[in-house]
Amino acid sequence: MRKIGAGLIILVLAMVVSAALRTSIAHAYRAQLDDEERDRILTVDRFVPHVSTAVANAGHLVHLWLRERFRRGHDHSKRVVLMVGGATIPAAAPFDLPFENYSWMNFLADAGYDVFAMDVQGYGLSARPRMDDPCNTQPSQQSLLIPNPLSGPCAASYPFKMAIQSDWDDIDEVIDYIRKLRDVEKVSLIGWSRAGPRVGPYTAQHPGKVDKLFLYSPSNYSRVGPNNPPALPEAGSLMQLITIPNFFNVTWDSQVGCADQFDPDVRPVVRSTILAFDPLGRTWDAGELWRAPVASTLWGWNLQAAQRITVPTLIIRGEFDLQVVEPPQRDLYADLAAERKVFVKVACAGHELVWERQHHVLLHASKEWLRDGTFAESTTGSFFVDMNGFVHQQ
Repeated sequence: MRKIGAGLIILVLAMVVSAALRTSIAHAYRAQLDDEERDRILTVDRFVPHVSTAVANAGHLVHLWLRERFRRGHDHSKRVVLMVGGATIPAAAPFDLPFENYSWMNFLADAGYDVFAMDVQGYGLSARPRMDDPCNTQPSQQSLLIPNPLSGPCAASYPFKMAIQSDWDDIDEVIDYIRKLRDVEKVSLIGWSRAGPRVGPYTAQHPGKVDKLFLYSPSNYSRVGPNNPPALPEAGSLMQLITIPNFFNVTWDSQVGCADQFDPDVRPVVRSTILAFDPLGRTWDAGELWRAPVASTLWGWNLQAAQRITVPTLIIRGEFDLQVVEPPQRDLYADLAAERKVFVKVACAGHELVWERQHHVLLHASKEWLRDGTFAESTTGSFFVDMNGFVHQQ
């Protein structure tokens, strides 16, 4: 048993990026950092140009939001990692939350990593194809937008879903940008939740570009899932709305299984960070909601893909996670072709582990895995981390 160390509007359209918005967000973020941290860790926000392959804006020149954090004087040629967000939340909120020691990016940057985080299209400050039209909100949620910005229900101008292929292409564009920027062959990947079918199949398709894989509660794995897409675009709704009260009081609270699981003071910072990355959405209704794509058309996240993933891979989840059930994650762990692979379950934690008191387990596990390809000095196996930080082999 070993103990882990504790401790419209602004959308990016075609070639236009709002410099004023980038500046205001950067200033708001830096204002919450102490003088020592501002001096030690540097933050750079970029907008990577990309010719979109999303069906809704195929062929258009768009921009992908990319944040970098690194330690002053750091050798950029070593230890490069890219973080990719999940189904609904912009990447800055889980990966760079400006609250106490919760910034995952800052933690890894301080440990000597060159850390990047990105939003694929549809999220945050990256391009949001057809999502400026409130009529493209799924019909069951349009009542949230009456009377602002809608006067009544309306038909969608784009009645189709997004598809996973453009996510892979967005990631590939950014990885190639980072590889050139930092003169490295490979980049490690960290993905949360819906980023599982983003970074997992990407790794299977591009093993020469990925060093290590760290999957935080990856979703949607199915051994018998399809290898190929249906006819695209798939009919359906493009956009969903997530409200702050529902996210906190229903989604998150339903996964609280022990006393003092999270610090209540973290929630206002989560709220403000999420809303800051959807300036249009927060002008709708009462300013307590944000936009995300409806679950996209998926394929290629199945047994065949897992058997092509040979890079060291760690899967980690909270014991109370109800958003992504455990059995398919166990299947994924068993199916991976990687010789180095680890499965970790964390006590007193849910799907929002990154914002809970046990977040230090997540952060320290990623540092060790990305550095050494080990967890608690082990290269393979299944483990449980208790409330005291002790690791038990399962």
